[in-house]
Amino acid sequence: MVIKRLSAALVMAALWGGAAVAQTAPAPAPASTPAPEPPTPDPTGPFGGNITGIVTLTSDYRFRGISQSKKAPALQAGLTYEVPLSFVSFAPVSVYGGFWGSSINFSPDVDESLEIDMVAGVKFKFLNEKMVLDLGWIGYRYPGSIKGAHLHYDEFGGALSYDFGFASIAGQVRYSPNFFARSGSAWYKQAMVTVPLSFIQIHDKVSFKIFGGLGHQSIQHNARFANPDYWDWQVGIVATVYGVDLGLTYVDTNISKTRCNGGGYKYCAPRAIFSISKSF
Repeated sequence: MVIKRLSAALVMAALWGGAAVAQTAPAPAPASTPAPEPPTPDPTGPFGGNITGIVTLTSDYRFRGISQSKKAPALQAGLTYEVPLSFVSFAPVSVYGGFWGSSINFSPDVDESLEIDMVAGVKFKFLNEKMVLDLGWIGYRYPGSIKGAHLHYDEFGGALSYDFGFASIAGQVRYSPNFFARSGSAWYKQAMVTVPLSFIQIHDKVSFKIFGGLGHQSIQHNARFANPDYWDWQVGIVATVYGVDLGLTYVDTNISKTRCNGGGYKYCAPRAIFSISKSF
């Protein structure tokens, strides 16, 4: 769930068209740590579907490598409803919809305190559900934001993942016809790998996995976005302890640290981030 935007300088640039001097920052994804795998209980929703949720507390909300909370803690939560399409016979197919939200803090000059992402899509599952193709839409919304800042935007795209057992790999491609702050068309591409550390056996209710990811964000109008096209990367470890996920992630980008220093906050400086999540 995925990502989310920028500093005061970027908002001011969006409002007045001034020269962009600071930074910014949507998957799906959601915080940097991969979302915990949801449980698969008996159907909890209508039409044989399932309702799953997640609550997260993170020490810094990073979206594609850039802090959305001025390097301060953020509280996040989401709900998703997924229902299988029984009339499709060639492979398990399901449709889903939901939302994800986070506290944010772009700037003391602009009153944004909440981001809400709406999601909808369809999943195709192959090879005993080891391979999953996810095609969907994400709508990023900022309730109460200044209308002239044009912060709301939409992304369309897909993700493909495969679970080998000893490791899982995933890739995603997202496209926005008019990105954050009306910065024009934008593409985000990312690859990730996750490896369970099954050889570490402390307790049957405790498990570990490591992960790494590399992404690239390109934007049509870089000046309006307040940053050049850039790369972001992350590595981390997740410990699942009695159903609670404890994550430690190192996040960085190749954006110049002098560009990414709006108002004295180093929004995209490298940092280790701690998170605690619970799925239900």
